[in-house]
Amino acid sequence: MNKNGMRIFKVILGLLGVWVWCLGCFVNVGAEAKAFEYILPEADSRYYSEDEISDMGLQVLCYAKNEIYARHGRQFKSWELTEYFYLQPWYYGKIKPENFSDAVLNKFESSNVELLTKRENELQKGGYVLDRKGYDFTAIDNYILKRFSQPVEGVAYLFPDSDCRYLNGNDVAGKTLQEICYGKNEIYARHGRKFNSKELQDYFHSKSWYNGTTAPGDFRDGLLNGYESSNIEYLTKREMELSNNKGYQLDKPGYDIYAIGNSSSGGGEYLLDNDYIFPESNTRYLTDTEVRNLSAKVLCYAKNEIYARRGRTFDSEELTDYFWSKPWYTGYLSPKDFSTDIFNAYEAANIKLLEDHEFSKTTGGYKLK
Repeated sequence: MNKNGMRIFKVILGLLGVWVWCLGCFVNVGAEAKAFEYILPEADSRYYSEDEISDMGLQVLCYAKNEIYARHGRQFKSWELTEYFYLQPWYYGKIKPENFSDAVLNKFESSNVELLTKRENELQKGGYVLDRKGYDFTAIDNYILKRFSQPVEGVAYLFPDSDCRYLNGNDVAGKTLQEICYGKNEIYARHGRKFNSKELQDYFHSKSWYNGTTAPGDFRDGLLNGYESSNIEYLTKREMELSNNKGYQLDKPGYDIYAIGNSSSGGGEYLLDNDYIFPESNTRYLTDTEVRNLSAKVLCYAKNEIYARRGRTFDSEELTDYFWSKPWYTGYLSPKDFSTDIFNAYEAANIKLLEDHEFSKTTGGYKLK
């Protein structure tokens, strides 16, 4: 990709990013995309060295420094910086400069800001001068292009942005119990925490970004920023929901760390082992992202789960056996005595969504026994 092509691509991505933010959605950025969109992709998860930034020009240093603030939603008084970051699909500036606190930065970010500032001032006293007439982003594009034209190291994260935004239902949709447990611990791992679990140690040592330096007993949650703390709480809650409050059982014989990332291929069959397929289908709207990779069978069961929670019985022996295996089920209303008027707006919308996807998988929907 040439320089102009990259610039056009970034503008399109930037506009899409702003549109997505305005709708209240989030984009889950993959590792390769993350490397393409950030000047310093790992500024939040490791210390950069003087050698690594030695080839950065004055403008690149300034932008890289401010990128760290931008990833936390900081706005800028400089129109030049504002224009640049709004071109980035991940940017959602919402905090005014006077309301922004450096306390949100973790230890890696604070150190990297200091390093970049020091180098910037070494090249020119006072640093790069913003908002000069005729500024452009050519130097930034060239710097990213230079790095991106080389092989990108496989830096795989389950939740790439768990340190700079709040995770939501779209992020965990389709994730297995194992993946959610690993994703929760990924937040600690990015801060260099070691683990007593051999399974977690094996998994994180397979990641090129991991550098375990802190024993579990020495780790302090104070290193976590607000997003990370909230996301750990959110993922823990989801892990408990999927496992009847037992959580994922680490270090069981035969554990497979390479099962991570393959959850969508099974059509969500693992969900059938939980108490509920969708615990909140009566209190929130499900999304296309959550259900699109599910099999027709799982979609059918999830749809009928909404009926079952209202006490409906079933003519299908398959559904009857399935729901009576759930501790919460108390079927007492026959199909002829059941009225759909009992459903609230969430339930009615979710039944339609699930059925639409079910019928798109197979003509006439899943064939029940």
